[in-house]
Amino acid sequence: MSVHQFMSEHISDIREIIDQMERPFDSHAFIKKFAKNFQVEYVDLLSQYEQDLFENVHKQIGKFLSEKSAILGIQSAGRVSSENVFGEVNDNENWL
Repeated sequence: MSVHQFMSEHISDIREIIDQMERPFDSHAFIKKFAKNFQVEYVDLLSQYEQDLFENVHKQIGKFLSEKSAILGIQSAGRVSSENVFGEVNDNENWL
């Protein structure tokens, strides 16, 4: 199952995660909550890739947030630097 398909099928759960987050939040913060709420499924999504698995899945999660922002009740607030799941700081989208 693709990231997009999984997130589409669980869009109400995704919206619930977003509704519980303090605003603004960035994609890294969302990914951490997503991974915690969908631990088994997150690992399954990662396991579909042989290389750059985290980068591939996380980019798709960010793309989904962007494509479905109106449905999810969020809007872009530009780019921001924050820690990813590995504690590395890099740019990602900030959301209101």
